[in-house]
This record gives sequence, structure tokens and C-alpha cells, in this order.
Amino acid sequence: MADQPTQLSGQATAEEPRAAALRQRLSGKGPRLGVGLLSVLAGLLAWDIYTRTAGDQIFTPTVPSIASALGELLGEREFWEAYATTLEPFFYGWASALVLGLTLGLIMGLSRAVTTVSMPHLGFFNTLPVSTLVPVVVIVFGIDMVARSAVVFLFAIVEVTLTAASGVRYVDRDLMDMGKSFGMRRIRRLTRIILPGAAPGIAAAVRVGTGRAVVGMVVMELLLVSVGVGKLISRSRDFFQAPRLYAVVVSLAIFALAVQALMNALERRSQRWRGAAAT
Repeated sequence: MADQPTQLSGQATAEEPRAAALRQRLSGKGPRLGVGLLSVLAGLLAWDIYTRTAGDQIFTPTVPSIASALGELLGEREFWEAYATTLEPFFYGWASALVLGLTLGLIMGLSRAVTTVSMPHLGFFNTLPVSTLVPVVVIVFGIDMVARSAVVFLFAIVEVTLTAASGVRYVDRDLMDMGKSFGMRRIRRLTRIILPGAAPGIAAAVRVGTGRAVVGMVVMELLLVSVGVGKLISRSRDFFQAPRLYAVVVSLAIFALAVQALMNALERRSQRWRGAAAT
């Protein structure tokens, strides 16, 4: 019974840093969230004032009309079917870029020879506007699902590879040498030292690549073939339905922000995983 107060006090002492860190995180998020919300509201107010005073509401609709059109779109089956059609090649291209890019980035980070061979090619594609490759994709793959996925893949692959390789290069070399000196096998060094150490870089590669993949998704719909969300945009443009056009664009922005928030959460979680693995 005498040990019970000691155990309780030990648990309380261990939980105090966590509670303090949580309070600090929450206190920091509150002002930032408030400032961001006020900024968005100020932008919407400025847009609405401009459209009602100096703008042409045929081409620059008011905020309430855009919100109303967005509400109508959310209630239409065609809207969700269009997104499903667009997200299918996005998922294939995004997943392929992550698998290949993270694998190649990991190998490049561990091998100077592979880096030397790969960097000229990656540097060339990194400086080349990916949109210029769309005609090449059409010639090679046509305009089917493979071509649409290839456009998304090309937008994301270079960023994922280079960012992942940079993350692996910043792994503590002393830890790797220590693992070798203690006779750790390669697979164990990979899982216990390299991956935890490179976790922030890998998460950053996923975040950056996902953002690029979203851009590729939009370019694919607008330049290659408009069968999903691009079809809604083209139809609204052709029939001068400005509120619906802006509503579709707003829905794309909301989708991109949601995906980015998810990737940011993944990146923060990787930081905690790295700290836990280090201890």
C-alpha cells in the first residue's frame, strides 16, 4: 500500500509534460484558426462588394449565388458521379507515384551510384513543364484511363522521389554506423533506424506529391479529356452558368484543402513516430 502513492505520483509526473504540450498546441491553434477564418471572411466580403458595385455579375457572380449553386450541386447525383469518374484515375496515378517515387527515393538516399545515374533524368523532368507532356501521353496511351492516370503520375513522381531521397540523406549516419558495428542486419537497420529517421522526409514527400497529383488531376480533366469534374466546368462555361462554374471550382479547392490537411496530419504523426522510435 505504501508504494501506491509513489506510483500515482509517478504517473502524474509522466502525464504533466503531455498535458502541457497539449495545452500549448491548443493555445497556439486557436489564434491561428481565428485569423485564418477572419481572412477568409474578409476575402469573401471584398469579393461580394466588388461584384455588387463594379463587377459584371454575368461573369463574376456574388458569394450568395455561388453558395446557392454549390448547394444545388451537392444535391445532384451527376456531381458525385463526376467526382467519382475524376478520382479514379487520380487514385491510380497518385498511388503509383507514391509507390515508385518512395521506393526510388529510398534507394537514391542510400546509394550514391543510383543518385548519380538518376539525377540527370529527374532534373530534366523537374525543370520541364509537365503540361507539355500531355500530347506525348495522348500519342502513347490515347485518352483512356491509363492516359489520365499517367498525367497525374507525371505531375507527382519527381517531387515524391526527390523529397523522399532528401529525407533519407538526413538520417543520422552515426546511428547507421552504430547499427553496423553492433551487427544489425540490413532489414533491421532499415526498419529501426532508416525509416524512423527518414519518416518526416517521407511524409513530406507524400504531402508534396499529393498536392502535385491534385494539380495533375485538374490539368488532366481540362487538357486531356473532360469526362468528370472537367465536364461540369466545360458545360458551365459553354452555357454561361457562372455561379455553377465558380461552385465547381470552389468544390475543387475544398477537396484540395481537405487532402492537404490530411497529409499535414500524417506529417505531424510521422514526427511523433520518429521521436518514439528514437527513444
